[in-house]
Amino acid sequence: MSTKIMIAMGCAFSMLIAQSEAFSQIYPAKPIRVINGYAAGGGNDNIARPITQYLSETFGHPVIVDNRPGANGNIGADEVVRSAPDGYTLLFATTSQLTINPALYSMPFDPQRDLAPIVQIAMNANAIVLNAGVPPSTIKELIAYLRANPGKLSYASAGNGSINHLAGELLAMITKTQLLHVPFKGAGPALSELVAGRVDMMTIGVPTILPFVKAGKLKVLAVSSPRRLSVLPDVPTVDEAGIPDYQAQAGTGLLAPAKTPRAIIARLNAETVRFLISADGRARLSSQGVEIVAGTPEEFAQTIRSETTRWAAVVKAGNIRIE
Repeated sequence: MSTKIMIAMGCAFSMLIAQSEAFSQIYPAKPIRVINGYAAGGGNDNIARPITQYLSETFGHPVIVDNRPGANGNIGADEVVRSAPDGYTLLFATTSQLTINPALYSMPFDPQRDLAPIVQIAMNANAIVLNAGVPPSTIKELIAYLRANPGKLSYASAGNGSINHLAGELLAMITKTQLLHVPFKGAGPALSELVAGRVDMMTIGVPTILPFVKAGKLKVLAVSSPRRLSVLPDVPTVDEAGIPDYQAQAGTGLLAPAKTPRAIIARLNAETVRFLISADGRARLSSQGVEIVAGTPEEFAQTIRSETTRWAAVVKAGNIRIE
């Protein structure tokens, strides 16, 4: 390659960097849409809205949550993938939809190739819960009960391939026990049936079960978080309870279409992290039973890679299919 060509290429590259930096300095210049692939009012929505409210105030332009539920988050994610990589259409996603779906669905996009991680916001602690009338009261008692009664205990999920479903499959795999899976069309109906006693067990996000735990209708055996939760201080972690290899948390994060300028990714990361580590941000999210992460785009990308590998192994071992 001649010296002139190399110089020309270097100049062109420098111009691209300058244009990207100039663009990021005026970004945002209009409203930002944050697509959430789940229904309004759910746990995902409750985490997204305080963040978008803060970003709206910081940027001086509306940052609007747009709920596009369907196909376990794939419909909303696909819309983001097909959007212009200009920072004005973002995705608020769960780590489970990014890492479990590729093993279960024939997808028109690849989350690792077609989405640019901005920031992992949190890891949402799940709880292993039983209807109050089911005999076991600890994880050790649960395992003993399952081994003595293979396939008798039913566990509910939000549907085939959901995080609730795979969390149950993983528990059965690790403890070498059998559970009867009962899928529902959403976490709400599944939880209602659990509270009513028509199913026995579920692994579900902590915030949604707290009222029923306080009312004595559900009992929590363990939480899948690194540390005990302030909202459930007497409940052990799964590690403390005797299942150190059981990790079934579902995180949340913010992503953009691939090829979004790095400067825009960096600004969105910085502003989101600023809220997450603030006293107000911690207070508003920790009350929902989440563990704030607030990392770099690179750390979020690594989480997606490792969790994709781990859940693919669970799907294969459990021979799980979407019907």
